[in-house]
Amino acid sequence: MKQLPETEHPIVLRSDFSDDQAWSRLCSLISSPIGRDGFLAHVSFVEDPAFAGVNPEMLCSSMAVRSQHGFIIVADSITFSDSEQPLLVMDFLNEPGRVFRALPTRIQAIENNLSIGNMGFEEFAEHVDASGIFRGFPGESAKTYEINTSPVPPRPVKRKPSPPKTLLGRALFYTYKLLRGRTGG
Repeated sequence: MKQLPETEHPIVLRSDFSDDQAWSRLCSLISSPIGRDGFLAHVSFVEDPAFAGVNPEMLCSSMAVRSQHGFIIVADSITFSDSEQPLLVMDFLNEPGRVFRALPTRIQAIENNLSIGNMGFEEFAEHVDASGIFRGFPGESAKTYEINTSPVPPRPVKRKPSPPKTLLGRALFYTYKLLRGRTGG
């Protein structure tokens, strides 16, 4: 198997090349901000036909994969044949070879939590449904994973107060600043 490229972020590997439009939609879903806070997945998309047909066994035996990140996300033939596009998420850290599937809009939460060590692979793997797909944790609102289309509001800019335009206003302004400086307040 060809070596995977060195990446700053965990890899989303395309191993099925049957549907370019589905791949584009998938990348868009994974790259979209989710939830009220607009969480993003920090991933590197690898789209190289040399990885066509790569399966979990091949990935598990590849030292290149294990040395980079603790997990990999794979868009395989099942991803592209299912209307929900469930991605294969594979552990290389605690239980190399352990896998589960996840909806594209869950990748943001998975990547964020696994990358910073906030949660372990097993916490996601233990919460898959009967079909083996992680759809979220029990009791979570579906809104947690909705794509956030609203623009992020700009942070207010703190401005220093400017002196008033009138002579009396400027006198009061500077007197206040002078007194405030002497009292430490």
